[in-house]
Amino acid sequence: MLKSRIYLWVAIALISLSACKENETSVTLSGSDAAIASNTAVASSENNVATTQTLSSRDEKLSIVVDGNFVDEMDDAENRVLKDDLATLILLQYDEKSNITLVANDLGPLKIEAKDYFANLVDSLKKSTSLKSLDVGIATDNRINYRISHEANGVILNESCVAIVANNNLYSVCATSDTAKPDALAATLKTININN
Repeated sequence: MLKSRIYLWVAIALISLSACKENETSVTLSGSDAAIASNTAVASSENNVATTQTLSSRDEKLSIVVDGNFVDEMDDAENRVLKDDLATLILLQYDEKSNITLVANDLGPLKIEAKDYFANLVDSLKKSTSLKSLDVGIATDNRINYRISHEANGVILNESCVAIVANNNLYSVCATSDTAKPDALAATLKTININN
């Protein structure tokens, strides 16, 4: 299931690979995504005993602040991710209680402007025949949020993703689940930081 999701994201991302420069980037959801994420996090903390965690990528360039009980799954990545995607994988975390998987990839340098990359990404997503639903946020200078649902191995998989351009690289960060609602997935991506 996760392998097909990552394959879909990498395929879409590689279609539009491009270039931009930033030194530090902190991405925080805006507008309705932030309100939904905040409300979901409050509701979640009232019902579950979850701790606030800072999850760091294996290269320590990317971190995600989340509420939950996420466990590092990088040692099991070969069983959870397509072989071709292992080289770009920098974070793989799973929270069993919420059934949410967090995946981050460093997709490398961009060769076009970020705004052009984001436009190409949205166009590719809209043209994808495998998506059951698509909700795209407004792109900023260095990021775009989007939500998708698609079928993987006979199960509907919900995803909330952020494509981020920083330090001349494209990063993708996605929260994925076959049971969690899109709002809960967006809540896990509320705070993403990228350092030099």
